[in-house]
Amino acid sequence: MTSTILSTAQAHPDNILRGDDSRPAELNILLSGGKDIPDDLRVHQVADFTDRVKLSVHNRYEHFEATTEVRDVDGRSLRVYGWIYRTYMAE
Repeated sequence: MTSTILSTAQAHPDNILRGDDSRPAELNILLSGGKDIPDDLRVHQVADFTDRVKLSVHNRYEHFEATTEVRDVDGRSLRVYGWIYRTYMAE
């Protein structure tokens, strides 16, 4: 099983990772479910689809697992990752 760690910078429209040709990279995943996750952190770009992703939010990680679902958001087809659990970072 492979996993990718997402940062909040990857979600913010002004900080989207850039491709080789300096265009903004295409958003391609939607994070669904979980509590207290702002809407602006739910759409991300990943270079490679993995089984799971985890989103760093403040002092915790929100864990999501790939589903077979695809949703249309603002004219883009995004692969849906469903929330599975939360872990906290050690201090």
